[in-house]
Amino acid sequence: MPGQENRVYVFDNLKALLIFLVVFGHALELSFFRNVSILYIFLYLFHMPLFVFCSGYLASYNPKKILTKLILVYIVFQFLYVLFAQVVLGHSGSLLQFTTPFWIMWYFLALTVWMLHVPLLDAMTNTKRNMVLTICGSIVLGIVSGFDNSLGYFMSLARILYFLPFFVIGFCVKKAVDAQTLQRVTRKWYVVCITGVLSALIFAFLFFRRQVIDVRWLWGAFSYEGLGYTGYSALVRIALYLAAFVISLFVLSIVPRRKMFFSYIGQRTLPIFVFHGFVILLLRRYEVVHAIPAGIVTTFFFIAISIAMVFLFSTPIFTLAPYRRIGKAGGRNYATSDSTSESLNQRDHTRTR
Repeated sequence: MPGQENRVYVFDNLKALLIFLVVFGHALELSFFRNVSILYIFLYLFHMPLFVFCSGYLASYNPKKILTKLILVYIVFQFLYVLFAQVVLGHSGSLLQFTTPFWIMWYFLALTVWMLHVPLLDAMTNTKRNMVLTICGSIVLGIVSGFDNSLGYFMSLARILYFLPFFVIGFCVKKAVDAQTLQRVTRKWYVVCITGVLSALIFAFLFFRRQVIDVRWLWGAFSYEGLGYTGYSALVRIALYLAAFVISLFVLSIVPRRKMFFSYIGQRTLPIFVFHGFVILLLRRYEVVHAIPAGIVTTFFFIAISIAMVFLFSTPIFTLAPYRRIGKAGGRNYATSDSTSESLNQRDHTRTR
């Protein structure tokens, strides 16, 4: 396609993979009444941290887009989900309010807060030394926040702080290296081998310890005391951070760099994100998974339904703003479309710094 030769497709492909994992992860929750799959545990260990990393890497401060693509979308779909829960699902206890996000809507609220702080973050990371200090500070804040029992689902405060380090790391990496350099470094054979072996070891550990792992540790919405009876602690959170970093680096190192048949999906993650939740809630309401044999058949069903939703909700009819290619900017063509956020819809990833 003319004007697309300079596009860095790694982030389109990565976002396409991540949005599939988001949908697949929510589909796996339909079988919680049977067991918590090792796939769910492993998936939730890294897919949201990596999603937030992408948000930080592609972040830029644009008040207009924060308003239209985050705040406005949050208000509209918060209302729609509550209405859906009341009218379709019969959840009379679901009240319309905007301080506690309805299920998946927490990400819009969290991303709004992070994006509004981009100017401050930019000023705090003006040197490499300050970048390191800022990253360390965000990690400490994420760990310490687990001691505060007042944080929780209200305003997504617990998750905002829990996932903050990944947003900060993404933002700092963008300032430190351009996309081509990032690809070159993560593509080195020893990076792939080391992170691949470590990821396999993490998976094996999780597999043998899955009976004692509480999946709520991975959600970032609970304090240590709130889940203390499950063994949750600051050390566990540190271990989760380290594991998420290793696996995310491995995924980043193996994601395709060239244009793929699914690359366009990474440019349309917003409609997939906001619409797939309605399908998941309907499947849960009518207990569809009960009609499917347990085991591998259920897993294949979840994979199939997730793929179907990803491709369906990435079609133009569900795109909240038409996908289009706009004119040249600075001598290059850029493509733009909807995404889960402004940060997942940046033109930055078509340029070098």
